[in-house]
Amino acid sequence: MRSRFARLFVALAVLGVAAGCSKDPDTQARDYMASGDRYVAEQKPDAAVIEYRNAVRVKPELAEAHYKLAQIYEAQQDPVNAYGAYSRAADLDPANRDAQLKAGSLLLAAGEYDAARRRAEFALQSDPADAAVHILLGNALAGLNETGRAIKQMEQAIALDPQSAPAWSALGAAQFIGGHRAAAGEAFARAVELSPTSVEARLALANYQWADGDQMAAERTLKAALGMEPRHPGAHRALALFFITTGRAAEAEAHFKALAPEPGGALALADYFIGTARPREAAAVLRPLADSADHADHVPARLRLASIDHAVGRGTEAHAEVDALLAEPRPRPEVHIAKARMLLLDGGDAEAAASHAREAIAANGSLPSAHYTLGLAVLEQGDTQAAEQAFRNVLRLNPVAGAAQLQIARLQLARGDAGGALTAAEQAARQRPDDPLAAVLVSRSLRAQGNLSRAERELAARLERTPNAAPLHVEMGELALQRGRPAAARAAFEEALRLAPSYHDARIGLVTTDIAEKNLPAAEGRLERWLAEAPADPALQVLAARVDLLAGRTAQAEQSLRALVTADASHLEAYDLLGRLYLSQNQADRAVNEYRALAARSKSPAGALTMIGLIHEARGAGALARAQYEEILEAHPRAGVAANNLAWMYAESGRPDDAVRLALVAKDELRGRPEAEDTLGWAYYHKGLTGHAIAAFERAIARVPGKALYYYHLGLAHEKAGSAERARAAFEKALALDERFTAAEDARARLRELER
Repeated sequence: MRSRFARLFVALAVLGVAAGCSKDPDTQARDYMASGDRYVAEQKPDAAVIEYRNAVRVKPELAEAHYKLAQIYEAQQDPVNAYGAYSRAADLDPANRDAQLKAGSLLLAAGEYDAARRRAEFALQSDPADAAVHILLGNALAGLNETGRAIKQMEQAIALDPQSAPAWSALGAAQFIGGHRAAAGEAFARAVELSPTSVEARLALANYQWADGDQMAAERTLKAALGMEPRHPGAHRALALFFITTGRAAEAEAHFKALAPEPGGALALADYFIGTARPREAAAVLRPLADSADHADHVPARLRLASIDHAVGRGTEAHAEVDALLAEPRPRPEVHIAKARMLLLDGGDAEAAASHAREAIAANGSLPSAHYTLGLAVLEQGDTQAAEQAFRNVLRLNPVAGAAQLQIARLQLARGDAGGALTAAEQAARQRPDDPLAAVLVSRSLRAQGNLSRAERELAARLERTPNAAPLHVEMGELALQRGRPAAARAAFEEALRLAPSYHDARIGLVTTDIAEKNLPAAEGRLERWLAEAPADPALQVLAARVDLLAGRTAQAEQSLRALVTADASHLEAYDLLGRLYLSQNQADRAVNEYRALAARSKSPAGALTMIGLIHEARGAGALARAQYEEILEAHPRAGVAANNLAWMYAESGRPDDAVRLALVAKDELRGRPEAEDTLGWAYYHKGLTGHAIAAFERAIARVPGKALYYYHLGLAHEKAGSAERARAAFEKALALDERFTAAEDARARLRELER
């Protein structure tokens, strides 16, 4: 019986194999292609993708299938998959000029200029006389800042086809990037002259005029382009963007409505309504898309409806909608991003938000929004290093993402890297010229570098363009205080409050100005008036407690702060103030307790725990301080201050290897801080690496040339290296700067020894 069933099974298996092999791969692939073509004709792109993928699966070398798949991906605005398919099609069929150009153009759009250059150079080997390929190569070289070579490529494209308007437009772009603005303008104008009916040529000219600051000319050119072809999507899109960015949102509406029938146009119109605080009109546009399960924008429409619900206070409904999408098989990465953003907006589970962001990245690592959301989530968790890496990944994918540049600037400024912060802030300001926060970060970075004159010039120029931006007035007030001009500071803060009557930063500025002028009654009078208007405002209560402390009313300040933390245990600033109050009263134990409470409630506890270590050091309890820093670094290995202080302790207690390791962490985390360089030098000195030590001490001195202790340490390193003259010069400089610094006696003794 067993053998009969076995023979039957074998027979069925053979029949199955025979049935499966009834068609050869070429025939199967062609059938799948024909099916895909039918779905394209029926406007069913998702079904067509499945068929073309099947064709590629059974015959991977079929270039035509890759090419058709790429075209659908491009139409669906999926540049990553489109590039992969175009690239494969071009590799399999080098004669497919369009595939070569599309692959290179997608690389160009993604900012992968070097890869686009290689693709263009490969295409040129097939056809050196193809003007379009020269244009692609020139654009790639321009992106790589090789503007000289880029211009030569564009000129060669023009030589091959002197009547090519795209070639002249590309030449104009390369010349503009290279700083040859007049020549760029002539090239763009020449493109329009050669092709007066080309909407694309006029759009390129308008782009140049806009970038060159001539908004009136840009508007005229854009309207002329639309007049030539009233339904041109590119012209409508450009005018919509122009009106939005120039503060004329109402005039953009007609152009968004004209784009609505285009792929993605309805979503753009809904986004316009959302951005102009018209959620009902946005919902009216989105509802038909959300109700149609077969529509390409079905999921994005549901996500936007959920975001509208969340924004108007229907958080439960919003989360339910997103959770329903997450429950579907293989949810799109945008769904994970939406969930993460809602969690962060709710002030909820940052760990869960980060997990959703990572799910989105795992599904599609080329989405800048996924990396940006991850950056926000890990920043909320207090992991500044991971946050900065996430924001840098955003810039890798989209070099003009101004929001990511702003986040990086904030992080670098917070850790003392004023130079890095300035670079990031300036890039953000170029990308977001009308964003006052970008201008504020530029100014703060300049102030951190001590360049107050340039900071004032930058702010004045911004205020001339946007005089109603309260954050700019506050920053001008803080700059005036730093320059010792209280009257100008007061005027700036008062203007900010006129524009935004409850702006807390402006209130802090006015109170600070009163205190700077030793006019405590004026500060107290302001606070009394503000508290009468908003007695339950915790920010005002903390500010009042600060004034009480300055006035010597410590009991009153303590009572206010205690009441505040009792009512709101999450108010971290109040705990910090209580800790400082107890320290000032020599109540170290109570201060330690407050900082422990602060750490327990903080999402970033390393700072509060570090304060406990500093208190122990100030009390002379070195063993307790060391244990505290070790505990911090076990939980937070990148805690910069703790690493710096523990490295110093290890260097002096015979653990130079551990000292160097921690000092390198501190240098990385406290980038730009001279203390970290000095600690690193001290660790190297005790390890016997005097050359490294000297270099580190010199970097510390370069940042703070007036610090006697750094010259003393440099002298020790030179002395240990056997360079008596340099050691003597360093010790003498230290004493010249401060004859009473902590190691002054030892410096004199060493000088006497060197003389002998």
